[in-house]
Amino acid sequence: MAFFRKKRVNIILIFILVPVILGIVFYGLYCLYQAKSNEIVSSFEEEIELLRFDLNALKRRVFVPKEDIPAGTVLTLDLFEITEIRMDIPQSELFDESDIGNVNTVLLRSGIPVLKVSAASEKPGNDLREQEFNMFMIQSNQKKGDFVDVRILFPNGENYIVLSKKQIKDIIPEENTVRLWLDESEIHNISSAIIDAYIHPGTKIYVVTYIMPELQEAAIPFYAANEDVLDLMRRDPNIVAKASDALAREMRAALERNLNSVADDNISKVASGVNEEISKTREIIQSQEKDKTDENTEIKNPEEKSGFQ
Repeated sequence: MAFFRKKRVNIILIFILVPVILGIVFYGLYCLYQAKSNEIVSSFEEEIELLRFDLNALKRRVFVPKEDIPAGTVLTLDLFEITEIRMDIPQSELFDESDIGNVNTVLLRSGIPVLKVSAASEKPGNDLREQEFNMFMIQSNQKKGDFVDVRILFPNGENYIVLSKKQIKDIIPEENTVRLWLDESEIHNISSAIIDAYIHPGTKIYVVTYIMPELQEAAIPFYAANEDVLDLMRRDPNIVAKASDALAREMRAALERNLNSVADDNISKVASGVNEEISKTREIIQSQEKDKTDENTEIKNPEEKSGFQ
């Protein structure tokens, strides 16, 4: 009897202890799970915070061109939009307000942030001036923004570079006009070249374009005014204006001759075509009139024959 009572007590203890033990185990596992979950959440939060910090650290204030800016342009604030984007280029390497007034060394594409290396540190010199010329021979495909050399060709074949790698600031082909920015020494050189062309008939001043100005170095000018030109400039302060006017008239006369030549050719072609069409029309009319005459003759002949009989 005591044995069965003891066995029953053991069974009751088992039923009591098993749930307790299982509860303790599950509670321990739950605590471990919570601790691990908290650790993972904390790790993710740290990573998110680091990513957020990195994103903020990559935020850059940039200058973006509103339109394409040709190389050699004096960079002003109104050419850009200022915005913030995320990029891994250091802020110190990006274009900022301190670069305003510099000149860009390459073409700046619209919508692309500008780097400091794209702008030259040298600002335009105090003696830089815009000059307009209408006595040069310009090419038909030259346009605003092109970099060019201005050369002088003498009748004996000698050819010199007067101005090197100058950007065309404006061009009006139909008026044979180009505008360049020149410093004092360049103005002196081109003035001498204009007078040289004036006093040596058959001399031409012409403009040639750089193919890849971003990669090609500027040529070295090697034209020097001779003593006669310098003396003439000293004696007559108006000689440059006179020479410029004379060369401009010569270039305009050549332009007019070319236009007239093209016009005369076109007129000849049109006249020839019209005369050809007129001749063809006359032949058709004459042929039709001949056919009608033949028909009338055939009709008339039978009547004459019948009358004769």
